[in-house]
Amino acid sequence: MNQKTWVENMKNRAADLRTMVFTYGVVSLGLLYVVVSEVAADDDRLAVAAMIALVGILALVWNDSAMADLSAGVEDMDEEVSASAMGRNFAKAPFVMFRVLNLVVILGIAVTQLIALYN
Repeated sequence: MNQKTWVENMKNRAADLRTMVFTYGVVSLGLLYVVVSEVAADDDRLAVAAMIALVGILALVWNDSAMADLSAGVEDMDEEVSASAMGRNFAKAPFVMFRVLNLVVILGIAVTQLIALYN
């Protein structure tokens, strides 16, 4: 892969990750407001629960996919980038930990919201 293509791919996947983190944060806060303020009637609980679960799944898959591509980008660095201090640091990034943390945070938020919804 040439350097320009690599840089563009990395920029695009990083932008995807930033976009979903922001979107998931805003949507989760909105859903939390609906749950805590009891705006939704009892008949609407299933719809709210479905939104909590589906938004969480979407964020989980989207974020994990972006992190997997960023991790794979380490192998595609050219010699100049991989020899630089930034390239060496990027190669040491704990992507597995980032992916596990993504799973734990999203599941934690979803489970907490669902518990609050049904209590």
